[in-house]
Amino acid sequence: MDIICALSQELEKKDDVSSSHWNKYHKNFSYNSGKLQGLEGFGTIRKPYYFFERPFHRFFQKKFLKLSSKSDFFESIMNDALNVTKLQNRALDLDVIRQCLTIDLLNNNNVFKKSDLAIVIGDGWGIMSSLLLKANLVKRVININLTKTLLVDMIYIKKAFGEKWFLRNSILIKCKKDLEKISAKKIIALEASNYQILSYVKKNLVLNLASFQEMDQNIINNYMKFLYKNSESFYFYLCNREEKMLPDGSVIKFNKYGLCDNDKILIDEYCKWHQDYYSFIPPFIHKFDGLHRHQLRLCNY
Repeated sequence: MDIICALSQELEKKDDVSSSHWNKYHKNFSYNSGKLQGLEGFGTIRKPYYFFERPFHRFFQKKFLKLSSKSDFFESIMNDALNVTKLQNRALDLDVIRQCLTIDLLNNNNVFKKSDLAIVIGDGWGIMSSLLLKANLVKRVININLTKTLLVDMIYIKKAFGEKWFLRNSILIKCKKDLEKISAKKIIALEASNYQILSYVKKNLVLNLASFQEMDQNIINNYMKFLYKNSESFYFYLCNREEKMLPDGSVIKFNKYGLCDNDKILIDEYCKWHQDYYSFIPPFIHKFDGLHRHQLRLCNY
């Protein structure tokens, strides 16, 4: 069965790993007759910019583009991003540029040298998964998310690659045995409720961009247990707020994620492209509610 059909049939099920954050933002979510509604908390997505809007966006995006390596590699990634966003009928906005800057950073640290499989935890609109595959930086991606959000990821990945490619190269896995089928696939969808399967995955890279900060602490603890269980070495990139309060009053802290003390930390700093954003509203540049830290770790080495 097509992944999108399979996921759409499970939208009414209670998601046991959903936090108060996602219980709030998924409240009005629906998918009927191919139409998505109630998309809140997913990050930004805009229609392609109108002609008169483009100079404004280009002016403010320069601030962020200056943070790149200014290399041929970054230019190539931006071209891939332009291609993907055109196919998805969306603007190449700041959220997409941040993904490109992250990939640029990882490339500068030789993360993709021997990458076979990457795990993307919480991929907003499927853009990171799409870019990694478009640029041939990894052979396959496991995209893990809550069922409703995973459905959105898959819909937008399908737009980026086309229906025929998507049907041929994607699979939804439900149990450990399903891992036997993934070697011939490019996109592997995994519902967060089945995240224990990660214990058995041999991966080269794990990416978490602004999604651990939206989970309950016990779920983060489980992610760490499952990811570290396999003895193979892997790179682990995280970018999240140092501290964030969820709607139920619980506070999620970066330094409490339960990361292994034996990891080799290659980067640990405030992420320059995740501290502020721009808008049409003066003073145009706005600070996020809290500092974002990013880390690149070599685990199980």
